[in-house]
Amino acid sequence: MERRDEPRKACLAGDPPLPWNVADLPWDELRREDVAGDDVLFYIVLSASFIESATDTYTANLIDFFRDDAEVSAWLRDRWEREELQHGAALRRYAESAWPDIDWDAAYHGFFQEFSEKCAGDGLESTRCLETVSRCIVEMGTASYYSTLSALSPDPVLTRLATLIRRDEVRHYKYFYRYFRAYWKREHPGRLGVLRAIFRRMRMMDSSDSSIALKHAYLLRHPGAHYDNFVYRKLQKQVRLAMGANFPVEMSAKMTLKPLDLSPAVQKTALSLLTPVARFMLGASSDSGS
Repeated sequence: MERRDEPRKACLAGDPPLPWNVADLPWDELRREDVAGDDVLFYIVLSASFIESATDTYTANLIDFFRDDAEVSAWLRDRWEREELQHGAALRRYAESAWPDIDWDAAYHGFFQEFSEKCAGDGLESTRCLETVSRCIVEMGTASYYSTLSALSPDPVLTRLATLIRRDEVRHYKYFYRYFRAYWKREHPGRLGVLRAIFRRMRMMDSSDSSIALKHAYLLRHPGAHYDNFVYRKLQKQVRLAMGANFPVEMSAKMTLKPLDLSPAVQKTALSLLTPVARFMLGASSDSGS
């Protein structure tokens, strides 16, 4: 796997245009005074900027996994990767504009050293059908994350940026879901196989990338500070407290259940069970972090 400690540019000469561009945002309207002292917002934005900027670290493996499917591999290479890298470029610009004293490059370098080693050990699912459903869950998570950030933000530029990224992530989910349905017809993994893939991905999302990114966002905010698992858990609770009230629980539950292709009655029952449980878990995290 090729490893980079510098984020790649989102667009190259001759590439087809993306749905939006970093330069399109009203950067002169950024209200720095509304975000400068907000530690939690700093952690959220910086963590996202690191992860999005490292997209191409694992894209090569994913494209290779779908190499015999010209449509999927072309979309991954020409649209998905480029849009994800643009997210990283836009979030980096926002971070450096809102907090101009930070050394983003140095922090990203530290993040990338850890992330690339961990990423190299991350395996793909055993089949293309299961890998596409796994990717649906990733896109569900990111769409929910940016929906929450958009609602949480006190700054109109960050609100606009998070909204644009959320739209991209929802569209990515729809592409992966369409590819999943096509592979379902060929591979017939069964609902249990799909459910297991969903659980595997959700377990991975609960740790790994976000914990590494949060660590380096914290150290960027507090140079030379001690950092251990206790600090991480405290930061994690602070972030959940800030995001919990704005988290789109119902949307996330629907996106998670959709690949299971449940009957309307079963889907309604599952949502009625999952939604309050998710709200309770977010509330419990918030209570324990206050």
